[in-house]
Amino acid sequence: MIGQLKKSKQHSVFKIFSFYNHLVNAEVPLYQQKVFNSFGYSINQLYNNKFNHGDFLNHVCRTVTDTDYLIIFDIDCIPVHREWLHMLLKDLIKPSTIVGAAQTANHLDEGKNLYVSPFFFAISTTYLKKLHYPDMRMTDLMDAGQNLTNEIRKNDGNIRYWWPTDIEEEMWDLYDEQHPKFGLGTTYNNAIYHAFYSRDDLSSRFIRKCQYILRHQTAE
Repeated sequence: MIGQLKKSKQHSVFKIFSFYNHLVNAEVPLYQQKVFNSFGYSINQLYNNKFNHGDFLNHVCRTVTDTDYLIIFDIDCIPVHREWLHMLLKDLIKPSTIVGAAQTANHLDEGKNLYVSPFFFAISTTYLKKLHYPDMRMTDLMDAGQNLTNEIRKNDGNIRYWWPTDIEEEMWDLYDEQHPKFGLGTTYNNAIYHAFYSRDDLSSRFIRKCQYILRHQTAE
């Protein structure tokens, strides 16, 4: 069972997905699942060694149609409190909207290419169909997932960015006056945490954050 707020046995209001492969420390998906479960939500984690990130995004966006909204998380991305979903659905009410973390690809166009990151975003399945399922794969000109924001911008859709509210280790420019940086261990809208780089021995930051959240939940 994925998510909650079921409309029927066949159709749900939202479904949550993440993706990982053999490069990811086996503890990472386990901790991600524990955090979601602690808040009362379940997450559909797809393990696939043939997919890259863009392949995963294309697959989910084009094949999962039995839900109103798709919510995508990186495997090292989690909510930090249970109100995150209410916040997200409130932002998604307006038609033709994408909601998600603000990001720039600093290795392209001098980083001046603000878009909704594929490590956390939500969008309606109806809107994806209307957009004809933009290709989410990385190219020489665009990062993975960037094309979705570009197509929404071209079609005068609504882009609702969630901005960094806490950064453990600043790394990259975001090119926004109020939110100029993001980096390792960034929290967005005080609700969503992304560790970045959680592969093998680089996963300790994410695991520590999950352990902290789980201890806090137990103490409540």
